Amino acid sequence: MKTLQLTTRILSARDGWFELEVLELPELLAYAKAFDEIPQAVRSAAAVCTGRPVDDFDVVEAL
Repeated sequence: MKTLQLTTRILSARDGWFELEVLELPELLAYAKAFDEIPQAVRSAAAVCTGRPVDDFDVVEAL
């Protein structure tokens, strides 16, 4: 199956958490404790939201 690219933007960073939105899945919000955890947090949330495997997603940062 083809990999889906997910574009992620940080909505807020407070209380030690990053709140993330995914442009391709507007109903999805993800949260990460550290900056380097953002890709995995987004992949995991997208997998739950879509029912697809975690490895089906590539995460890129919104410019």
